[in-house]
Amino acid sequence: MTYQEITVEEIIKHRGYRENIRGNKFSLYISNYPSNAKYLKSRIGNVELSLAELCCSVGVTLEYLAPGFKGVIGVDFDKSILEACEINLIESCQISKCKLIQGDVFNDDVLKSIDADIVIYDIPFWYPHKQENQGDLIDKNPPLRELVEKIKTHITSDIIIFSPPEWDMAYFENELGPIEYEQVFIDGKYNRNQIYLGSLIHEFGKTKIELRNN
Repeated sequence: MTYQEITVEEIIKHRGYRENIRGNKFSLYISNYPSNAKYLKSRIGNVELSLAELCCSVGVTLEYLAPGFKGVIGVDFDKSILEACEINLIESCQISKCKLIQGDVFNDDVLKSIDADIVIYDIPFWYPHKQENQGDLIDKNPPLRELVEKIKTHITSDIIIFSPPEWDMAYFENELGPIEYEQVFIDGKYNRNQIYLGSLIHEFGKTKIELRNN
């Protein structure tokens, strides 16, 4: 089912989200699957560390990772999306160790305000933009190499990047150097890539994880 055909209710049911999760069709469609967020918690969770997600949207990833960290920070440019994120994380899930920042993730002052040991960068423009013929996805996002250097300079070198499956390993290696390029399959379907940098790399090159939804 394509983005144009699916409804908010169908997204919530298919992904296994809470029935009362807040978010519009676009923000929920590009959000993480709970199964993948749970997997990430098992891989990188550490209650002695703090985690920040850039372009956090409505907070699905942070909702599942927060119990595994000392604290979490979410950053998004869209005020209405961040308000939904606040309801999801702070009001609905009672996550008290959470800070939300409205701002441009490419802005140095925004990045300097973040104190975190691990950063997730969820590349914001995915399938809906492509399906609606809104141009090249890469051109709509901040220059990847420059943004990653900013994150390393101001926050940490331990970074995870979420990307659509169409973006191959060669692109990321050309931009970032040696990486772990993890292909994520959910219910047998190629869902996304997770690119690991710094001490988060378990194995250089291409790796693969198979997950089941729900």
